[in-house]
Amino acid sequence: MRKTVVLMMVLVAFAAVAQAEPLKLKIGPGASPGQVSFGLSATTTSVDPLSGATVSSTESADVVAYAEGALTASAKAALVAQAVENAGEYGTWRAVPVSATVLAFEHLVGDSWVPAGSISSLLDTTGSGTQLYTSDHVVAFSLDIDPNAVAVGFDEQGLPSFLTVSVTNSLTFTRAVQAGDTAEVLVNEFQAFLVAQQAEGVQVTRTGATSLSVKLQGTTGAALNWQVTDTGLFQGATAGAVVGPSILDSQLIER
Repeated sequence: MRKTVVLMMVLVAFAAVAQAEPLKLKIGPGASPGQVSFGLSATTTSVDPLSGATVSSTESADVVAYAEGALTASAKAALVAQAVENAGEYGTWRAVPVSATVLAFEHLVGDSWVPAGSISSLLDTTGSGTQLYTSDHVVAFSLDIDPNAVAVGFDEQGLPSFLTVSVTNSLTFTRAVQAGDTAEVLVNEFQAFLVAQQAEGVQVTRTGATSLSVKLQGTTGAALNWQVTDTGLFQGATAGAVVGPSILDSQLIER
């Protein structure tokens, strides 16, 4: 069996649509049967002409693309694009090709197509990665592993498994996964790594026993890499992010 790698780099824009940098999904080849799934949402804001109040409206859809075998990156991108078109109310979501392997997303609001403002719960079990990115300067990533998941210590080829998480080009955490490792142990160690690095512009807070949020400020095009090869963990590891000038300020704490 081929090695299954979950690689998640998630960037989510959360702001008035006119101010948000469009999200882009870069898709890697699929090495084995599996699925790519994520949630899409689009937020529009307007000002009430009578009260002057700002009114926001958000619509969302769940996307699931199934791969029956190995796929090239472009074929996998086409599969995801078709799944987006079938998501939510038919005909109201679409994937916009940036290249053969990069997609952006839009939602039909009235007579206009609005860029997707968030992507959440990204999971890829096809044996290669997906990358979400934007050019916004403030990014808050969320990481989550199923609290019931327990590592078995090997991948689908029977080789030793590992966990790698990168939140910038210089902040990369890699650990060999041992049989019996729990999600809480791994999240604890990743949090400790970030705190020990004392990186400028990085804030981290624990949001649950097996989840945390990492805020990066002042980094253009920041990204999250989440790579898990352990067969006991990879189907329970998801990630998400929020982009904007005041992301979770009341919840995130400095290192």
